[in-house]
Amino acid sequence: MASTVTLTGDWMLSIGNERMTRGTANLGTYATGGITITPAQCGLGLITSFIPKPAGGYIFQYSAGKVLAYWQDAVAKDPLVEVDTSTNLSSITFSWDAIGR
Repeated sequence: MASTVTLTGDWMLSIGNERMTRGTANLGTYATGGITITPAQCGLGLITSFIPKPAGGYIFQYSAGKVLAYWQDAVAKDPLVEVDTSTNLSSITFSWDAIGR
């Protein structure tokens, strides 16, 4: 399954010289190094900040235009490790806020 990004509710707010949008995302089948999220998917021309919220036992991070997924490997007792490539995350939908222009 491919990733999906959806704008939700009252999805755009003006905050000074920038806009904030809100939505949900589903990463589908994960690829090591993250899944690309574009400004257009977020209703923006440029993303200056993308804040994904934890969901389904996963922590998400935005870096260099991609959303990375992490989980805690309780057996290895590592802090957080990136999800393995080809992991099916299609049942996990997380909320996000984005700021940009």
